[in-house]
Amino acid sequence: MTDLNLGIVLVSEVLIYPGLMFLVATIIFTQWLWRKIAARLGFRRGPMKTGPAGVLQPMADLLKLLSKEEVRTALSSKRLPALIAPLGIGALSTVLLTTPLAPLPIWSPFDSLVVLYLILWATVSIVILALSTPNPYTNIGVGRYLAFIVAAEPPFFISVLVPIILASRYYSDVNYSIYKTSLYSSSLWGLNPLTATLMLLSAFSGFISMMAVMNIKPFDAAEAETEIYWGIFTEFGGPRLALGMFISFAERVVLPLIYTFLFLGGSSPFTFTDNYLASLITTLIKFFVIFSILAIIDTLMPRFRPDQAVRFLIKYALTTAVIALIASITLTFIY
Repeated sequence: MTDLNLGIVLVSEVLIYPGLMFLVATIIFTQWLWRKIAARLGFRRGPMKTGPAGVLQPMADLLKLLSKEEVRTALSSKRLPALIAPLGIGALSTVLLTTPLAPLPIWSPFDSLVVLYLILWATVSIVILALSTPNPYTNIGVGRYLAFIVAAEPPFFISVLVPIILASRYYSDVNYSIYKTSLYSSSLWGLNPLTATLMLLSAFSGFISMMAVMNIKPFDAAEAETEIYWGIFTEFGGPRLALGMFISFAERVVLPLIYTFLFLGGSSPFTFTDNYLASLITTLIKFFVIFSILAIIDTLMPRFRPDQAVRFLIKYALTTAVIALIASITLTFIY
C-alpha cells in the first residue's frame, strides 16, 4: 500500500468508519433504542414520528439544539466550549480506531495507556464545559461528578488492565496492546480456572464502574433533576447543550464497545481477518445486549445518594478490581 493510499484509508477511518460518522450514526440509533426501552418499561411508546419507527428523533433533537441561539450568562466563557468539546469528541472517535472495527487499526505496544488517556479526555471535557457556565447547581453537580469519577475511573481502568496483562502473559505478540488483547480476550476465559476467575472479577468491577463513569443510575446524582435542577447540565442550552450531550452519549457507545471487546470476546467465534461481516455483526449484537442491559438498569434503578455511590464503588468495584489486578500481576511473575 502506497503512502497516498494509506493516507486516504486513515482519513476515511477518522471521518467515516469507524470514526466520526459511524459514531454519530451509532449515537442516533442507540439513543433511540435507549428511549424506546425506557418508554416500554414505563408503559409508553417512545419516539414514533421522525423517521421509521421514530429512529431519527435523536438526530432531530440534536439539529434543533444546534440551530438554536446560544444564551450565555454574564460570567460564561465564550470560546472555551468550542475549543474543549471537539477534543472530547475527537478523543472518543480516536478510541474506535484502536479496535478491531477499523479495517486498518492503529495500534502499538502499550497502546492501552493511550486509549485510557483518550477516554479520560471525555470526562475532562464535560467538567470544563460545565465550569465554563458557572451556576450554584452546576457547581454542586460538578462536585458530585468529580467524586464519582475519582471513585469510578480507577476501578474501570484497573479492570481494563486485567485482561490486557493476562493476554500479554500468554500471548507474546500482545505487548499490552488493547487491540491485540481484543483478538485474544475470548480465549482468556478458557485457558484455566484462574484466568477465568480473574476475568470474571474484572468483568464485574468493570461493569459497575462503567455505569458510574457513564453517569447512569444508580450513579447519576451529578445531574439529579429533582435535587439540583440538572446538575452539570443546568446552564447548558442550544449548541452548548448539544455538544455536552453528544460527548455523554458518545461515552455510552465507546465504553460498552471496549467492554465488549475485552470481556465478551468481541467478534468471537469469528475473527475480523477471516470473516469481517460476521465478526462485525457478532460484535454489534453483543454490544447492543450490554447497551440494553444498561438502559434497563438506568430505567428501573433508584438513585444512590452521593455518599452511598462512592462507598459502593470503593467497596465493590475498586476492591474487586485491585484483587484481580494483583492476582494477574502475580500470575505473570510466578508462571
